[in-house]
Amino acid sequence: MRVVLTGGGGFIGSHLLARLVGAGMDVTMVGPHAGKSRYTASLIDAGDVRFVRCDGAFMWQGLGPALEDADALVLLGYVMPASSSPAERLADELRRNVAPLVRLLHAAQGAPRHVIFASSVSVYGAPARVPLHESDAARPATAYGVAKLACEDALRFVAATWGWRSCILRYATGYGPGETVPRAIPNFIRAALTGQPPVVNGDGLDEHDYIHVADIVEATVAALRCGAEGVFNVGTGIGTRTIDVARLVLELTGSSPEMVHRAARVDPAGPIRIICDTEAARSQLGFVARRALAEGITEEIGWFRAALAGVAQPVFAVGA
Repeated sequence: MRVVLTGGGGFIGSHLLARLVGAGMDVTMVGPHAGKSRYTASLIDAGDVRFVRCDGAFMWQGLGPALEDADALVLLGYVMPASSSPAERLADELRRNVAPLVRLLHAAQGAPRHVIFASSVSVYGAPARVPLHESDAARPATAYGVAKLACEDALRFVAATWGWRSCILRYATGYGPGETVPRAIPNFIRAALTGQPPVVNGDGLDEHDYIHVADIVEATVAALRCGAEGVFNVGTGIGTRTIDVARLVLELTGSSPEMVHRAARVDPAGPIRIICDTEAARSQLGFVARRALAEGITEEIGWFRAALAGVAQPVFAVGA
């Protein structure tokens, strides 16, 4: 299978790239740079992955030929907005992520028959019920969620126009080796390993569905192999409170610092609960998440210990 991938140098993308190459797929990565992953760079240097450099806005006219032989297009690329105010951040999201996706789809016209887009459970906003079902109303409460939903709608429109099969994967909260963005799990691990108290926003009672990057990759590969169409939640179906994640990190690292609670806006509706209904992924993709949270966090702690010691290591923990 010939696959074109965006975002192959990112956290999830670098894991997915390794998995696709390991499965014997013909992979082309497109984007402005190859990311920071040493393993991604080594695959490109060895000729196992073709890298087509283009601007992040996908305005390069030569992009079409790189896409014309593709069987599938997998869209993981994401550019973090630089703005901080909500209005400016939304404008940034639309300019940096939605518009480039539309241009890329236009460049791919007539090429791939199957397109997979990496979306997020952020499109649901603060749901009125759990678990979240794919048919539930999407009411994003952040600029990120608005942009992801706009990308979903753009893909649906283009796919219907050109007769493509489109698959939207709404990832839950990913974590695992190689994660460096400032989110709960890596923040807690960094703090614990450096003798600092983990900082929990508010009371820490919000619940999230945490899924290991290896499981995210397997769900994506499953969707690719079966030519899946439609929308699928990619999660575990298990919610874990933020405060319990912090406690687990302290336990697994053997650290003693007490948690610090930082003031945060209190939602009058109570703690947010983002937990996926995973039946569609199980029944149609044959996917069930396998990594337990303690096992996955232990892996990520090991990766951070090595990184803090200056030891380079591969981050990939994906199945065959």
